[in-house]
Amino acid sequence: MSADVEHLTCKELVEVLTDYLEDALEPAERADIERHLAICHGCLNYVEQMRSTIDLLGRIPDDEGTVHSKRLLSIFREWQAGRA
Repeated sequence: MSADVEHLTCKELVEVLTDYLEDALEPAERADIERHLAICHGCLNYVEQMRSTIDLLGRIPDDEGTVHSKRLLSIFREWQAGRA
């Protein structure tokens, strides 16, 4: 990812979103994403939805969460494959 915010695309943000949410990015990469989120309302909305989903999944008991998590991962993978 480029250190220049002008070159950070929405697609690049989505590709590193998990690392961003898990605080696993270098400070410069994190700053690029945060600058992008400050100007891109679509990506900001997407990040907020992902945070809400993660929060809600964390509240589901493990026996139910496993089934729901597998289904959500399946839906996400199908969606992602359709975008390629």
